Amino acid sequence: MISLLKKRIFQPRLLLLILVTALSFSCLANDMYRSPKQGDYGTYYVLKSENIRHGVFKVLTSRIGKGKAYTDFTELGINCLDRKYFILAGSSEDGSKDKPSKPLSDWSKTSKWTHLVYGSSKYDLLSFVCNKH
Repeated sequence: MISLLKKRIFQPRLLLLILVTALSFSCLANDMYRSPKQGDYGTYYVLKSENIRHGVFKVLTSRIGKGKAYTDFTELGINCLDRKYFILAGSSEDGSKDKPSKPLSDWSKTSKWTHLVYGSSKYDLLSFVCNKH
């Protein structure tokens, strides 16, 4: 009887602990979508993605350069249905950063919906985001 009582008390607590831990890691973790390759020593991460409407996402990415010398941040629109992307904003900062420390520069006025080039970092990004959602 006591064993059964302990299971009923501790199971919900254990479940709650697992849930809180999992949510904490998912909020803090950046998803790497492209590792360094020959000729491109940058490491690419998705920092944030949000569903704008069916099949269209707003994504914040980072590229940490060789030797962690700099970090490029880019905010894009991704259309999974048409397999196109639109660059909204971006910036570059010295060193390795987890998130931008200053506002991104608006590039949306000079940008347009762009087709993918197979094997490019944008191709990998779109494939990653669209397969994840």
